[in-house]
Parts: sequence; structure tokens; C-alpha cells
Amino acid sequence: MDRKILDLLQVEGRITNLELAERIGLSSAPCMRRVRTLEEAGVINSYVALVDPARVGLGFDVIVEVRLKQQNRESFERFEKKVIGLPEVVECCMIAGDWDYSLRVVSSDLASYQSFILDRLMHPDTDIASYRTTIILRKIKSTTKIDSSLF
Repeated sequence: MDRKILDLLQVEGRITNLELAERIGLSSAPCMRRVRTLEEAGVINSYVALVDPARVGLGFDVIVEVRLKQQNRESFERFEKKVIGLPEVVECCMIAGDWDYSLRVVSSDLASYQSFILDRLMHPDTDIASYRTTIILRKIKSTTKIDSSLF
């Protein structure tokens, strides 16, 4: 039942408890208890509206891989604190391999992206040694849903 709840809520986050209960074959009260248990356990950690960046003028979507000058806790913490404050960065992951971080950055166009890089990311006091930009031409798959068949 929990998997059914999670599958439906990930696709239809605004569904009413009554409709959710009907669609998974439970009565309303037990369904609500299960949802609350999933929320309290942190399995469901938020409900959101997903905004299409292109429809709000942010159709220039890139991946930026970053290598820091030093790979130590202080450099990582400074970089992560800085990135959290940059609204253009919609995703940041510490990664293993040749690069330290992978960022997904949205902007309106190439000129605004260049301004972001020069004026905000690569500020003179940066811990960044180098970066590499990959422009996303087309998304083949982009989802926030974690399929219940995986767990």
C-alpha cells in the first residue's frame, strides 16, 4: 500500500486524501495514517510545484563541472556555502572522479550564463581551480519520480 501511495503522490501531489484512498483501495482514515507515517519517517519530505524553466524565461540549461584548488574540508564547505546562495544553481552534487562538483545551472541565455560565471561563480576569491560547461541541447528524460519497483 505504501508503494502505491508513493507512486500516486509523486505524480499527483495535489490529490485529495479521499481520491488517493479510493485509487489505492483503502478507506480514508487508514490512508491518511499511512501518508502521515511516510511523512514522519522522512520518506515523503515535501510537496512542491515543478516549474518549467523554459516557460519562465530560463531556457538556457547547462551542466557545470567544477574542480577546486584544494580538496579539503574547508574548501568544500566554502564552495558549498557559496553555491547554496546562487539561485541560478538548481542542483549541486559532490562527485567522484576528475571533477569535484557537478552543477546544473539555469539562465535566460548565453550572455546571462557568462555573466553568472564571470561575476558570481568565478569571483576573485574563489576556491575554483577550473570548470567545464556542457550545454544541454535536449532532455531525453527528466523526472523527480522514484519508481516504487526500485525499493
